[in-house]
Amino acid sequence: MLQSFNTIIEELKSDLGDGFVASDIWQSKDAHSLAGYNSQPKAVALFNEVTRTLNKTLAGADYPSLGDYYMVHLDNGLVVVIITSGDYQQGMLVDLSKTTMGILMSVVLPKVLKNLQEATS
Repeated sequence: MLQSFNTIIEELKSDLGDGFVASDIWQSKDAHSLAGYNSQPKAVALFNEVTRTLNKTLAGADYPSLGDYYMVHLDNGLVVVIITSGDYQQGMLVDLSKTTMGILMSVVLPKVLKNLQEATS
């Protein structure tokens, strides 16, 4: 599984080029990064909690459950994408001044979703 995670990270480097800032893949139960590039342990802990809170809040509001990912647009053209796959999550920090939203959404995200689901199933 760890080799698959490392392959996902390497493909992100290739697909996003200079737009790829950081990524971690972790298991939700302990929020400890299993693979990463420019790993951000504090961000892993933060987004693990955000995902848990989102899931709980959506369920309490009788909304549909959280899908495969969510995005947070940050200052300076940065975007965080959090992907969920079973008991695992992957966070990506992307610089949209160095890649496009079209590449991220149409090329990278579907590929990462597929690869992470395969690696964690």
